[in-house]
Formats: sequence, structure tokens, C-alpha cells
Amino acid sequence: MHNLLFSVTDLINNLSNSLGIWYVIILNAFGVIAIICKVIEYQASTRKGMFTMVTIACVCWVFYFALYGNLISTISMILGVARLLVFMKRETCAWAKSIFWLYFFLAIQVALVVYSICIGFTWLDIFAIIAGFIGIFAYYVTNDKVYRSISFVYMALWVVNSCVYFYPIALISDSFSTISCGVAIYRFDIRKNKKKENI
Repeated sequence: MHNLLFSVTDLINNLSNSLGIWYVIILNAFGVIAIICKVIEYQASTRKGMFTMVTIACVCWVFYFALYGNLISTISMILGVARLLVFMKRETCAWAKSIFWLYFFLAIQVALVVYSICIGFTWLDIFAIIAGFIGIFAYYVTNDKVYRSISFVYMALWVVNSCVYFYPIALISDSFSTISCGVAIYRFDIRKNKKKENI
């Protein structure tokens, strides 16, 4: 496992040296696209719309973290894309409604924790790992209101992860996404409830 980590690091270093400034531009371009998608995500009124935006954002983060050489965050994002593709089908496909998928992705997340310990776990990885567990429950639920509430905590953890690793683009994205999620909670969950109470 350590050999795999060193091989990935060598590949990243070689690619960075070959591309020079273009490496930084490409890396940050993925981050910028992810920012746009994540900000739009929570302003979508339907679960399907939110899932579409977050899936595109997660794919961009896979490349972003991979180019940074952060294997744990990269794997967390890959798992995020996989569970999004499954949970997105919960409203239309019978097979996706099975609780098996909740346990399956939880088991995969536990395996990621074990793997991270084997390759040299540090306390800095804890935020991405906890976010991974919370993300599973956020994407599993079918209620839009619950999804937004859990997602707020999920995004806040990614803010902390970006801070401790000093990822400026990711920090901007995660901060805006957390704010956007908070605004969406107010728009769709708090303000609408107040209007109903006043009627």
C-alpha cells in the first residue's frame, strides 16, 4: 500500500514538472467548475436537480484532490460519486431503494478508514472521513429538507478539511456551498414554514 502511495506521489510530481504552470491552471480549473456547481446545487428546488449539480462537482473534486496528491480525499470523492449515482435512482428504480446500499456504502467507508490507517493515517484525514459517513446518510434520504440539513454539516466538515490542508480553491467552494446550503434551508424550509403558519 505504501508503494502505491509513493507511485502516485511520483506520478503527480512528474506530471507537475512536465506541465509547469499549466498544471496549476488545470488543477484550479476543476476547483472553479466545482465551485459553480456546488453553489448552484442547493438553490435547486428538487432533489434531482441538487444531485445532478453535486455529481458534477464531485467528479471535479476527484481530479482536484488527485492532482494535489491527496489520496484519502480523492477516494472519498470517488465513493461520493458512486453513491450519488445509486441514490439518485431511489425515486425511480426499485433496486436503488433497497437498504442494502446504505449498508454497502457504510461498509466501503469503514474499509476506507482501515486503508487510511494502513497507508499512514493522520488526524488531518479525520474530517474527510467523517464527512464521508455523513454524506452517505445525506444522499440516502429522500426528503429534501432533511437532505439540506445533513448537507450543511457535511459541507462544514469539508470547510475544515480545506482549512487544515490549505486548499484555497476548495476552501472557497466549501465556504460558498455551506453558505448556499444555509440560504437554501432558510428559503425552502424556514421561510416557507413561516408563510404557512401566517396563512
